[in-house]
Amino acid sequence: MLRLPLLESRSAVYEQWPVRPDDFNEIPLLRDARGRRYTYLRLSVTDRCDLACVYCMPPSGEDEHAVRRDLLTFEEASRLVSVFALAGIRRVRFTGGEPLARKDIVRLVELVHRRTEVEQLVMTTNATRLPELARPLRNAGLFGVNVSIDTLDEDRFRELTRGGDLRRVLAGIHAALDVGLEVKLNTVPLRGSNDAELRKIVDWAWSLGATPRFIELMPLGEGAKLPAEMRMTADDVVDALGAQVCREAPTGVEGHGPARYLAAGDGSGRRVGFITPISNEFCDTCNRVRVTARGDVRACLASRRAISLRDIMRAGGSDLDLAWAMVWSLSGKDR
Repeated sequence: MLRLPLLESRSAVYEQWPVRPDDFNEIPLLRDARGRRYTYLRLSVTDRCDLACVYCMPPSGEDEHAVRRDLLTFEEASRLVSVFALAGIRRVRFTGGEPLARKDIVRLVELVHRRTEVEQLVMTTNATRLPELARPLRNAGLFGVNVSIDTLDEDRFRELTRGGDLRRVLAGIHAALDVGLEVKLNTVPLRGSNDAELRKIVDWAWSLGATPRFIELMPLGEGAKLPAEMRMTADDVVDALGAQVCREAPTGVEGHGPARYLAAGDGSGRRVGFITPISNEFCDTCNRVRVTARGDVRACLASRRAISLRDIMRAGGSDLDLAWAMVWSLSGKDR
């Protein structure tokens, strides 16, 4: 882990800066060395999860977890979001692990909503705790949730999540919709497992007023251990959906991440989303920066260049120090 000193001499700290800024004494907009603007923050709040999905988590769970003192406190997390907002971030997604596994997560959402100037707060969740938390989260300022759900079959769900209860997830989805949260449903298509359900999942999502989305399996971690023949590209899914979608150029939502959408084949205006890190990578249009639960800032999942914003804060660093550390972390992004 690279640890920068407090930025008392910014010109020395940034001697390898790719483009010299005019003034190190102002909070900069987040840009990388290629000039791309960053407006979307993914903020992890925990590395723990209450499920162990076959493409994500080892059967017995992760061997190591951050201890409480290593995690960002809620005060630290809300301060970071405030600085990110000043540097141009407009959308914040709470992630994990499973973010709802973090004790008092509603208070963090409320703190960020009250103290920062971002346009939208959203969350990715497995929904097991949404039946109880959907309304408090909505009241705290959350706008929407992306729920991971790979099957509508109880036995298959239990198998894919290694013990999960589909009924809890379905109850969580309904609770989110009932309180007015925007709901998107994320499915990883797996040939030989849930591929026969893809049309059913789309129809079911549309019947609820939710947006179904399909995410290509990434060969990382546990996903790399699954047989290669299980992987399905977005084109494979489109073929499986047939007349449910229009086969025209997909469209995205500017500033809202990498998903691209096809319109429903019936002209209803409904959509199906596709996230294609394998068959059609989206590095050139990336607008996202990540902060881990321990406070390390990274330009992307594949980046080895990281700096601890937590350590800067705990050493007495200013908001200006944090902002320039954020920009420095983006300067080494080479894709």
